[in-house]
Amino acid sequence: MASKIILDEPALLDETLISLTEACRCFPVRCSRPALERWVRNGSRGVVLESILLCGKRMTSVEAVDRFIRNQLQTEPKRAGPTISRKSKKELDEATKRFGLPVSQD
Repeated sequence: MASKIILDEPALLDETLISLTEACRCFPVRCSRPALERWVRNGSRGVVLESILLCGKRMTSVEAVDRFIRNQLQTEPKRAGPTISRKSKKELDEATKRFGLPVSQD
């Protein structure tokens, strides 16, 4: 029976391979192995942690972890500023008028 090699990312073979457990220590913040397994399968914010299946063991590389972290920093979601309801805006405008300040024209 012929053996079957499954490679998700063949380029990883030219990099420094590490297990997912070892990869947990490469992150600047604490992360768990199940989190890495999710990032390998599903990704995070559209970025997938590159990996290979080698002898039945899931492996990644130091370089892949670095690329994953850098891509995460570039895809950080934009945070919306606070919103003011119409009622709050009206109350704010009335209070502003009482103090003789100009009312915003938003």
